[in-house]
Amino acid sequence: MFAELLRKRFPDLDPVIDDLLLLECHQIASLPERAPAQQLAAVLHADPRIHRFLITRHPQIEAHLTRLLAQHAPAASSLLPGYQEALLWEIADWIVYQRAPDLYEATDTPKPNAAAVTDVASLEGRTVVDAGAGTGTMAFALAPLAATVFAVEPVSTLREYMRHKSKRLGIDHLYPIDGLLHAVPLPTGSVDVVVTRRSIGWRLPDELAEVERVLGSNGVAVHLLGTLTDEGDELHRALESHGYAFDIYEEGSEPATRFRKQLGA
Repeated sequence: MFAELLRKRFPDLDPVIDDLLLLECHQIASLPERAPAQQLAAVLHADPRIHRFLITRHPQIEAHLTRLLAQHAPAASSLLPGYQEALLWEIADWIVYQRAPDLYEATDTPKPNAAAVTDVASLEGRTVVDAGAGTGTMAFALAPLAATVFAVEPVSTLREYMRHKSKRLGIDHLYPIDGLLHAVPLPTGSVDVVVTRRSIGWRLPDELAEVERVLGSNGVAVHLLGTLTDEGDELHRALESHGYAFDIYEEGSEPATRFRKQLGA
């Protein structure tokens, strides 16, 4: 389960139930896919504050939560702590985004290498988008090479983290902006290079359509998966079917799969 990976990545995190009150709208919208149903229902039954907050913050979630409460009875008091813990660890990355961006960046290993992009796309004088930027590790790696970098990231605390880091480092051409990979708030054809690193595949058809919308006529898209895939992998097959060529790059000292596509080529 995803929770086990997050426990290993963030061993010092001590999530508490009130961390659910930090969730942003786009995270609440993703609860049906991320949160285990029985555990979430148990928390909602036991803590009406959480229920009210989620609906107030993102009213579209109400129908889903109503179904969960109808489908799952309240948990016995002896089981509730375990259900709370299971729910919190399944979305622990979201909690880290809100509470400790520096911890998230510290555990983002291996660090991104700009060569993973520049090997296949020139950045000199170019406008670059790092979509799903997180704390901006890739955006900051590319900034010395590009004219302008837009770091597209939906989490407000991570955007603020990048702004402070830019100021501290004296970087004035890196712009964190609110957005999602399938909803990039930039004009059509305004970008030369779009880069993703471990952030593509949640809504792939919409994401790829948006990437190609913002790219100029000869723009280049580069997707760094961070892991080594083969032709049997679902995401691998899907990207190939959309005209992306793949090869292998190094993430740290480990091989990983890179997909690239130049529009108009």
